Amino acid sequence: MILEVKNISKYFTIERGVFKAEAGLVKALDGVSFSVNEYDTLGIVGESGSGKTTLAKIIIDLIPATSGEVVFAPELIQDLRKDVQIVFQNPYNSLNPKMRISEILSEPLLIHNIVPKPFIKERTLELLRLVGLDEDVLGRFPIEFSGGQRQRICIARALASQPKFIILDEPISSLDLIIQAQMLDLFFELKQRLKLTYIFVSHNLAVVKHIADSVLVMENGRVVEMGNIDEIFYSPKHPYTKALLDAARS
Repeated sequence: MILEVKNISKYFTIERGVFKAEAGLVKALDGVSFSVNEYDTLGIVGESGSGKTTLAKIIIDLIPATSGEVVFAPELIQDLRKDVQIVFQNPYNSLNPKMRISEILSEPLLIHNIVPKPFIKERTLELLRLVGLDEDVLGRFPIEFSGGQRQRICIARALASQPKFIILDEPISSLDLIIQAQMLDLFFELKQRLKLTYIFVSHNLAVVKHIADSVLVMENGRVVEMGNIDEIFYSPKHPYTKALLDAARS
């Protein structure tokens, strides 16, 4: 087991008025618990507002939980900032528009001392090849690329620190169907080649079916069902899971 999430809850304060007086709490997550085995892919599914992205941000320590605990296996994850990475939904907001691609990819290499400086360019070229991009990408800016190309650059940046665990937060939902299929193939290839563990966050069960080993279904901040692919797709128990499957088939 590489990750254990123990009874995570997250409340956000509602503020009103000029002086931002506390007017109540929104319960974004309520007692979420699960575990992920090394080299597996866990799909987390649910509609917008179900708490999926909040959970992802808590796992990677971008926001704190109100209560509960996130535990990575210390023998596998020794440096959270290096060993765990995230790829967000919108590639247009994920890359610094003022930085060339060479700078974007070399930055994590330098921060984490992955390779000596003389070998930085060689490593950035290796990263580009991993995600199916050519050398001429390096001198250009993010604005010069399509959404699918930008997302490949985001993936290359995530791979730069040589992570063991990657959270993919709706990574293909902003792309057209053909590019979505190509990206799913890329994620599968990278997982096998680099021996990665994934959490794949999506609102679409049909997409998750192609990449996940097991599925966690969330509704209103709670886990309503969890199981392997066959259990969720062929023997769903919860009405919400059945509704998501019906929507995916329509």
